[in-house]
Amino acid sequence: MAAVLSAVQAYRQVGQQGVSTDRLVLLGLEGILEYLRRADLAIREGQISAKAESMDKAYQLTAHLLASINYERGGEIAKNLEGLYRFVLEKLALANIFDDLDALASCRPVIEDLRDAWRGLLERS
Repeated sequence: MAAVLSAVQAYRQVGQQGVSTDRLVLLGLEGILEYLRRADLAIREGQISAKAESMDKAYQLTAHLLASINYERGGEIAKNLEGLYRFVLEKLALANIFDDLDALASCRPVIEDLRDAWRGLLERS
């Protein structure tokens, strides 16, 4: 819980420095994809500490994005985002505990779709 609160505080600080919220979300999603890639490689190569670090960072970024959802402004989209982020968190936990590459792989298309949607929003702005 402390990690999530710390991530939210960091997110707000960066937001106050002039980086748009949409850009921060896009960066977070791209970060998750990179950590998923690293975790997959670490599991395949039996690198326990690298796996733990990558999984932890992917989990923290996802939890951070979940915590930053604006339900007042987001309406139904916010609820859908919550469900997607919770799905990813659940699959990350399974992948971490059981070295489950299928659970890890199931996160990728969700995050890629979200990343592509946010990228599209930024390009239209």
